[in-house]
Amino acid sequence: MSKPKILAVDDEPAILELLEHSLIREGYSIDTVGSAGEFRDCVSKVEYNLFIIDLTLPDGNGLNLIREVRPHSQAGIIILTGRGDETDQVVGLEIGADDYVTKPFRPRELAARVNALHRRASAQLAAPANRVEQTSGGPAIDHEFEGYRVSIGARRVWTAGGEEILLTTAEFSVLQAFMESRGRVLTRDQIMTLAKGRDWESYDRAIDGLVSRLRKKLPNPSGNGHFIRTVHNIGYVFGG
Repeated sequence: MSKPKILAVDDEPAILELLEHSLIREGYSIDTVGSAGEFRDCVSKVEYNLFIIDLTLPDGNGLNLIREVRPHSQAGIIILTGRGDETDQVVGLEIGADDYVTKPFRPRELAARVNALHRRASAQLAAPANRVEQTSGGPAIDHEFEGYRVSIGARRVWTAGGEEILLTTAEFSVLQAFMESRGRVLTRDQIMTLAKGRDWESYDRAIDGLVSRLRKKLPNPSGNGHFIRTVHNIGYVFGG
């Protein structure tokens, strides 16, 4: 069985060396590059399971790399940021990143984030087909709402007609948090904690961005308002 493959981009050689040593010990295969141009070259040649992207690069912005990669890949994306880069952290999550790690970081913390994200992403990639049929051999359907069917085990969503709706790891985690708290008003902090399974610096804009993306990808077929409703000054409630 081939090792999960990671591509990391950072302009600091010491960071890349730290990533390489830490993640090889965890059983990953990792390519490291120091520029946006090298990153694009690798992506054009190799299919990766996970990306680690520094937001400050000598020849470009890591956010642009996320924008380029996300429409064509469901691989996990972790961004590396400085502690003062709150805005970039939020924007990264809004445009498709799944997690972020602030510098300086402990190798053990980074490895734990990578392992958790890889487990979730692997579950999404486990079901081979883009359509799901109601057969004994297909993914188990755990939730149904407004014409959508959801498999928690496969971390996938389909329409009633069997067409798959592609969600990022972070988007699915937020949807799962809503489904498991159906009818309950959740604050943004509660959503983040439920979605990530651990304490995480919660930014209102990050949650709002993820909810906005879910609403666009999962429109209400009835047209009678969305099943993820905003509760003014509190948060959101899922009514699907």
